[in-house]
Amino acid sequence: ENRLRVHEGTLRVGDKTVFGRDNTINTYLDIEIGGSCIVADWVYVCDFDHVFEDVNLPIKDQGIVKSPVRIGPDCWLGTKVTVTRGTMVGPGCVLAANSVVRGVIAPKSVVGGVPGRILKDRQAVYDAAAARREALADIARKTRVAAEEHSQGA
Repeated sequence: ENRLRVHEGTLRVGDKTVFGRDNTINTYLDIEIGGSCIVADWVYVCDFDHVFEDVNLPIKDQGIVKSPVRIGPDCWLGTKVTVTRGTMVGPGCVLAANSVVRGVIAPKSVVGGVPGRILKDRQAVYDAAAARREALADIARKTRVAAEEHSQGA
């Protein structure tokens, strides 16, 4: 069972985004999850916190503070990820299981831990492997040409 708690806020979910089970999206202001995202099981996304500064007043009576949450398209939120208020996750990010994510996350980052920190830049890894991919494609092309020449000569 997924829980979408849209109190007085706005929730927008992009096309082709899929949710696992037992997720909670809790909004008093504005949460946006881009298209083609994967939201695994037991994920929690919230755009507010309780105020607790006055030690002489019950926390429940001190109100809340709100900040929008943006999760870009093509993101994967792993199992038991928590995304806190004010978080901006760029497109193509991976939020590792059990992470608590807050702040601004650059596009195509892999984030993990408590608090979440950037572990890897997916674009940099992809770019660094470009020469290897090109070499493998060249080997495959040469193998194909050699096989064609061999079959024509036989």
